[in-house]
Amino acid sequence: MSAETIEIVASNLTLDIPIYDPRARSFRHAMLRPIANTLRGATYIGGNIQKSNGVVVVRAIDNVSFRIDHGERVGIIGHNGAGKTTLLRAMAGIFEPTGGSMMTCGQIMPLFNLMEGLMPESTGREFIRIRGVLLGLEPRQIDPLIDEVAEFCELGDYIDMPVRTYSTGMLVRVAFAVATSVTSDILLFDELIGAGDARFLKKGEERLRRFAQRSSIVVIATHNHDILLKWCTRALLLDHGSLIHDGDVESTLRLHDARLTATTEPAEEPQPADA
Repeated sequence: MSAETIEIVASNLTLDIPIYDPRARSFRHAMLRPIANTLRGATYIGGNIQKSNGVVVVRAIDNVSFRIDHGERVGIIGHNGAGKTTLLRAMAGIFEPTGGSMMTCGQIMPLFNLMEGLMPESTGREFIRIRGVLLGLEPRQIDPLIDEVAEFCELGDYIDMPVRTYSTGMLVRVAFAVATSVTSDILLFDELIGAGDARFLKKGEERLRRFAQRSSIVVIATHNHDILLKWCTRALLLDHGSLIHDGDVESTLRLHDARLTATTEPAEEPQPADA
């Protein structure tokens, strides 16, 4: 596949997530939900709650269209529950569209749950193998990675010890190193990864930069403005599952901040009329 044919295309993409909790259909729950949401400050999070054929659903993605071509570095931003992670999972083929379509051309590497496949009694070597399999690697591809990952993560003798003896930082380092050891056409990040002290973070950032350079398309969902400004050339702004802006990073961040400020600032109280 030539680089020019690698792309992500969403056309009127809609994604509904059914809610099977029977309380969601009760009259009492329906009456109390607006009050509970207001008390939680939740009026600015989550997708739109609807009913479809008698089933309560959350419309996580609502009629979204865009195209990402070879060479683009795209950030996705929005409030909590805006649909960032759901959209990434739709790109990865994890979620099937309810309406419209999502087309991806190219090998996809999703970096979502780095702890998936973790078994406490497995050794570091076994954890590397498991992570490699979950990422779609063949055994012949995984074997050469083990020593390289162990050296990069500075595991030493821990490579042959059960991962239950590892700190959280050590586990994240290993999962991160495995994921960034292979080349893919399309790289999908749900937040960039911080793992360890300042020295290791610098080391990991350089590895991540080289990894991203080998990919044709990079998509990052994040709240971090600095990451968007540093890594991306374009940004998508989501609001309750809808795409409300698609443009350069600076203009998208300005719009996002303006909307966030308008939502969180208290309304001015009316002034009494002059006597």
